[in-house]
Amino acid sequence: MGAARLPPLVLMSRASAAEPWVVAGIWTMVLGFFLWMRFLVLGGGHFDMDPNALAQTLARFPEKLREDPVHFVDLLALPFIAAAHIWFSNRRGALERVFLDETGIRYQSPLSEALSWSVQWSQLRELRIAALDAAYKPYLTFFEFDAGEVTRKLPAALLWATTDAVGEPVFPEETARQRFFTFRLSTPDRTEETLRRIEQSPIVRYAKQAGVTVSTTGIRAPGFALESNRHTAAAAILGIVLLLYGLGDIWLYDESYAVDPPFVLFALGGALTVLAGMVWLGLAGAPRVETLGLALLLGGATGIALYPGALRLNEVTDSQGLRAHEYRLNKYAVFEPVDPALPTLDFSNYSNYWRQFKLGSTHSFELRKGGLGFWQVNMAPVNERMRDYFWARR
Repeated sequence: MGAARLPPLVLMSRASAAEPWVVAGIWTMVLGFFLWMRFLVLGGGHFDMDPNALAQTLARFPEKLREDPVHFVDLLALPFIAAAHIWFSNRRGALERVFLDETGIRYQSPLSEALSWSVQWSQLRELRIAALDAAYKPYLTFFEFDAGEVTRKLPAALLWATTDAVGEPVFPEETARQRFFTFRLSTPDRTEETLRRIEQSPIVRYAKQAGVTVSTTGIRAPGFALESNRHTAAAAILGIVLLLYGLGDIWLYDESYAVDPPFVLFALGGALTVLAGMVWLGLAGAPRVETLGLALLLGGATGIALYPGALRLNEVTDSQGLRAHEYRLNKYAVFEPVDPALPTLDFSNYSNYWRQFKLGSTHSFELRKGGLGFWQVNMAPVNERMRDYFWARR
């Protein structure tokens, strides 16, 4: 099994050739958008997508950050996560290497010498190409070096290339967008093409020249098309519809919660939907991965749709309709009801607007208490007055 007179070869990962600033910037913007939406929906008081109300909500971020910095640890960690990614990408490009020579293979970790390893060709029983997701995400394939008592794994089988070819894409026929998201249709042709390119990789060719047995394990069957099963197709459509409804109605609906929204119930509704979806799709014969994915989609979409859906249902079951109630401004942006049976209204995210009024002044708000038993406030008149106020100030 010895390898005689094989020229030394140094490989590096194609991932290290990607511009870390660009990759970090893209994912920081994507993650940052969702974290800011989390702040707007859960951390900014009464959620409203009116431009003036949205500006007021964002203006209160420093104040809320001082009051409860732990609540916003994810937002605060965002620049550090981006910096860590850039640091790791640069270090990976400078240090991560695979060395091949006539004695064996050595992996040099970019993080610590303790994570580096080496195996001699004479010790290897077999080099396995693990291709569990070859058709779905070819970059998730990996090498497994079986040396008996010791087994070493080298991730991203397709990404290892010589230093002069590291800048070349694995699939040159694909667009940059397809390569970035690494998503491909699951077809037998794609699986065969992925395995063929792995077998032509420098590591496999070098191992074969060194006399090592190379095999492929865990090939996944061609993918499951959601539209091939009416139940999975219906689940996908239902999940998308619920998601679009939830996001759209949050944006468009004029009424908002006058009390803290029952987020625990929304989460419970989403969790029950996940369980029901798994039972439904499991009985319908859907594959396990697709069943889990669609059930999670249905559960998440249900949780989001319940936020405006509860308001709508509370409105529909209200037999009295919106009624005006008197409130007194006791401290800026916090209103105490004249009738103690009503809830306190906290408009802290509109504090700049309410500062024009004197403490103790009386204001009227339209509220309803529907069949679900909670109070909600009509924000349309408030938003209209705020819009006129800020336009006048311009």
